Amino acid sequence: MKSSKQEVIALFLFKSKPRKIIPLVMCGLLIASAALQPKVSASATNQQAAVPLEAKQVEAFVDGFFNQPQNKAQLTGAAVVLVKGDQVLFQKGYGYADLKSKKPIDAENSVFRVASISKLFTATAVMQLVEQGKIDLQGDVQAYLGDLKIPNKTGKTLTMEHLLTYTTGFDYTDSPNLSEKEVPNNQFIKEQVPTIVRDPGEAYRYDNYAFNLQGYIVERLSGVPFSQYVQKHILEPLGMESSSFQMTPELREHLATPYTAKKEPIPEYLSYPAEAPDGGMFSTGGDMAKFMIAQLNGGQLADARILSKESVKNMQQIHHRIHPQIPGTAYGFETFYSNNYNGQSVIGKGGDLSGYHSWMWLMPEQKVGGFIVVNGDGTNLRENFFAAFMDHFYPETPKQKSYLKPSKTELSQLTGVYQDLRIPFWVFQVTVTDDGLLNIVDPYGSHTLREIEPMLFEDEQGIKAAIKVNSNGTQYLYYNKVDSWAKKAPEPKEYTDVSKQHPYAPWIYGADQLGFLNPSADGAFHPEQEMTRAEFIAEFMRLTGLAPAKTTTLTGKAGDAPYLGFVQSALDLGFVQGNAKSKQVYDPSQIISRQEAAVLIWRAAMMAGVNTSNSSDVKLLGETAPWATEAVQYIVNHGMYGPEITKDSAGIDYRSKQPLLRQEAAVLLNLFCKKLSL
Repeated sequence: MKSSKQEVIALFLFKSKPRKIIPLVMCGLLIASAALQPKVSASATNQQAAVPLEAKQVEAFVDGFFNQPQNKAQLTGAAVVLVKGDQVLFQKGYGYADLKSKKPIDAENSVFRVASISKLFTATAVMQLVEQGKIDLQGDVQAYLGDLKIPNKTGKTLTMEHLLTYTTGFDYTDSPNLSEKEVPNNQFIKEQVPTIVRDPGEAYRYDNYAFNLQGYIVERLSGVPFSQYVQKHILEPLGMESSSFQMTPELREHLATPYTAKKEPIPEYLSYPAEAPDGGMFSTGGDMAKFMIAQLNGGQLADARILSKESVKNMQQIHHRIHPQIPGTAYGFETFYSNNYNGQSVIGKGGDLSGYHSWMWLMPEQKVGGFIVVNGDGTNLRENFFAAFMDHFYPETPKQKSYLKPSKTELSQLTGVYQDLRIPFWVFQVTVTDDGLLNIVDPYGSHTLREIEPMLFEDEQGIKAAIKVNSNGTQYLYYNKVDSWAKKAPEPKEYTDVSKQHPYAPWIYGADQLGFLNPSADGAFHPEQEMTRAEFIAEFMRLTGLAPAKTTTLTGKAGDAPYLGFVQSALDLGFVQGNAKSKQVYDPSQIISRQEAAVLIWRAAMMAGVNTSNSSDVKLLGETAPWATEAVQYIVNHGMYGPEITKDSAGIDYRSKQPLLRQEAAVLLNLFCKKLSL
């Protein structure tokens, strides 16, 4: 079985969590994003000395953490493992593997989906083939793909290193699936082929397809199925007997039940693709300890060696970053939660799937590693645990801060609108304040930043931001969201039929800058033109970053073809719903009404965990269909409309049943981007 549509969307859009948490609905997109959180410090007020990392002190610390009332309230179940050198320092379970039967978590034997931590095993398999001379990290990936061709609009070579460091330049890196059937990885790879639209190596964007492609390459070059290769060459040598990319009866028997934020059990679901190299592995805390020890000891556990020391060093080295003082990506490893590193060298990998959330970190210089996994949504236990661990055992030494004083002219070169590469509706507005500081407005609010080094800034909470200007002039921003960079959008060109004084000009040009509602061939916008369902849905789906469906049974009128894949994805994910009475499930060629568009936005907001309750006193006037009333009320409450609507003492007539015009769509989609986190 698969998880609900809401959970699939959540996990697809937000595999990672920002500091003001947007719940796992609409994600990581597969949620990753694991977005940056403010520093959670156990020693924020009183600097304390480091506590020795020894077994008794560790057990006292971890027990104390899970005994705190706020953590008890969040907990369903958790397994925690800490290693040092070549020994397991601590491993213990907390809470329940199954709430109904009160079966406790056993860190040694309870099985969890480790989600994207699976990528480290895929990367390890790749590095083994590099050692065997079968893969050149700097060579053209196309050499390993046989008759599979990846379209490339850049003319620049895509290498294995780009796949390993999340810098492929693919247009789509996440593909949601709601199929009830298993889809083999080789089929998935061929059906979901992306296009390279950005120079490989230029920018970071979390990339699930890249790791599934690595699994495909491992399978082709080794001559055995990916899961079998990993089992024989990584898991068996390390004695990871309770780990696999395949769900076996033995693993199912010990699988910790996943739960929603309301602690409702989530039915078992399939990996997509099957045995997914990007996130399909099952494991236990005890088994993960063995992998961490091997990574910390140059690829060796006891007498078993899975990689050479040189390969492990290369795998753990940061190969791509936006600024020397901002951690970046290694081979498979990432550097999430870096605000809590306290000056230590840390690499790690997070994982998110419906009901399972994990974080594994390594401190190679200290030869220390940790792993925490929970079997419940709606919790920030792993982030808080890691922050508390670092503050307790590796507290940061306070440093005197000093700031640069750039001129407003210098800072003005960095201003503009920056659009997230993974989730295009995530927008940053960068300006300069009157007193010469950088101001960034994002879905979390307004932030003032000071420059601490050239192109490196810090906000009021100590969270760092960096801006990079590439040799081709392209500018990227990294701030407040760790699963991708944001690209500076070009200034929009003026339309022939929309002057700067046009009442809808700010929204129309804002839409153009963000890459949706583009002009027609004649250079005009046609602001008063009615939109079809297909057109509006496609524009909305482009903002989510979700790939359009590759196949669809939908048909439309002439000109609808470019939109139908997006409409199919929206139907599959539940953003729009068909009519069971019609011969065709959904007619995309019909003109979309304002209330239909409102329902689409409202459903998306609900799936993103936004509070859509209608607490406003604003009264709806005019006619609105019963099925659209709650959605229209939400739109009205949050002011997501333009000059076409006026408010008086009696209320607001949203003109719900009238056709949606292009200029009105520009307003609705622009304000959706800005208000999603409300």
